[in-house]
Amino acid sequence: MTLNELGWNSWFDEIYNSTPGKEYLVPARITAEFAGCYGAETEKGSCLLSLSGKIKHRSQSAEGIPVVGDWVLVTGDEKADRLPVHCILKRRTLLSRRAAGRVNTIQPIAANADYVFIVQGLDGNFNLKRLDRYLTAVKTSGVQPVIVLNKADLCPECMEKKKAAETVAGGIPVVILDSVHHKGYEALVSYMQPGRTVAFIGSSGVGKSTIINELGAEKQRTGQVKAKDGKGMHTTTTRRLLRLKNGALLVDTPGMKEFAAWEASAGFRENFADIEALALQCRFSNCRHDTEPECAVKKAVLEGKISVQRLDNYRKLKEEMKSMKKYR
Repeated sequence: MTLNELGWNSWFDEIYNSTPGKEYLVPARITAEFAGCYGAETEKGSCLLSLSGKIKHRSQSAEGIPVVGDWVLVTGDEKADRLPVHCILKRRTLLSRRAAGRVNTIQPIAANADYVFIVQGLDGNFNLKRLDRYLTAVKTSGVQPVIVLNKADLCPECMEKKKAAETVAGGIPVVILDSVHHKGYEALVSYMQPGRTVAFIGSSGVGKSTIINELGAEKQRTGQVKAKDGKGMHTTTTRRLLRLKNGALLVDTPGMKEFAAWEASAGFRENFADIEALALQCRFSNCRHDTEPECAVKKAVLEGKISVQRLDNYRKLKEEMKSMKKYR
């Protein structure tokens, strides 16, 4: 397998060529995370990697540790049981979130993805507030999001829910899938190109593994969803980089109950660009869009241009951003 087939491009070529001692280093892409080591692919095939003491010592945060999708340079005998990681190449993109339950800790999810499919189930999982949170986090990462609404077979009003999702999408593509009857997958073809990397995120039970199976990857374990609350079991327990027959690369991730942005400023402004633009027309520059007079945002709500739920989510996420800055 060539490096290009693994997602290598001119971006990494330039960085590699400027690396001292590159003639002794081999590029490898992280494909899996295990306890104490990593799975990876090089031009010579599959291998296991271990972190050098230098990387462990220099790492000031989780960002300094490799994640699935990373390109690293390895040294040593390629026939060895585990190759030591010399360095992590600069990332084109990094999808990350604030670690669950911890305000000031980052948790990287996947590196060097070209697209992120935000998957929600058209059952009890569908939630616009959660979708807003995912969008804010993904836009902050610099990766292009696509909203995937799965399980259309369980939702007679799926088109109404698609329209509702489009109200918060801001022009981002919204795709509806029926994995039972294999419908809607043609809308994903343009993203599944050789050498491109697509990461899947979403709650447990939304059908990420089923979608990945349907796209032709190595079969992933799937599970049932509880009818009472629409929640599923964690059938995917670790992040993995998978390759389709057509050459596209997929990152499968475990379901996540929480997905809050780590650095949300840019992503927040982009995701709520409609409200942020209206806020410039408010009488007061520090308007909270609550009880203040001559508030352009509240006027838009009354006119039906912005939903009450969207404004409520905007306020909550803005308060969370303030809390994040407070603890850093």
